[in-house]
Amino acid sequence: MTELFVTEKRRVQDLVPYEKNPRKITAAKQRELETKIGQFGLIGLPVVDADGTLMAGHQRCKVMLAMGKGHELIDVRVATRKLTEAEFKEISVIENSTFGEWDKLLLQSDFSEYVDLGSYGIDMTDLEQQLKEALPDEEKPEMPIVAKFSEKYTAFIIVCTNEIDENNVAELLAVDTMQCYKSSLVGKTHVLTAKHLQDQWKAAKS
Repeated sequence: MTELFVTEKRRVQDLVPYEKNPRKITAAKQRELETKIGQFGLIGLPVVDADGTLMAGHQRCKVMLAMGKGHELIDVRVATRKLTEAEFKEISVIENSTFGEWDKLLLQSDFSEYVDLGSYGIDMTDLEQQLKEALPDEEKPEMPIVAKFSEKYTAFIIVCTNEIDENNVAELLAVDTMQCYKSSLVGKTHVLTAKHLQDQWKAAKS
């Protein structure tokens, strides 16, 4: 069976934008894309019909032209025959769609330290709900989970074996009653930054 698309070298300036391209980009996102292309080059390949009309990669090509890279030869996926209008439009949607979904727990634990996920439009605000759902019913949090605690940061633990010690430490460190990490079965968890601890330590000594 003949492949419908092959990879060829084309100059950026020879690729023809589709006048009804349904994808758009803000000026801010275009600047971000320019930065990424400058940093990594062109990663994803543009896709064109047999006549060179773009189906995917409009914004990348637009940015490359603005960067003065229109003369450069790049790899492009090219249709081996002229597509029908229905094929052209369906492939345009396919190439500009995301069929999968993010594993946000994995993103949080393995990627967030290196990548500004928000800059790619990845909303992590529902991570707390995912963490709740990942726990067995008997360990469902009674209060909101403290995000990131013990997942990627070094922790120093002060054990309070009675309520008096707990109140004294909380007062000394100026720690508000915060969230329980899991449930009442494992006790309360208070999270504070190193800077907060340093500030309180200096205040206590002065």
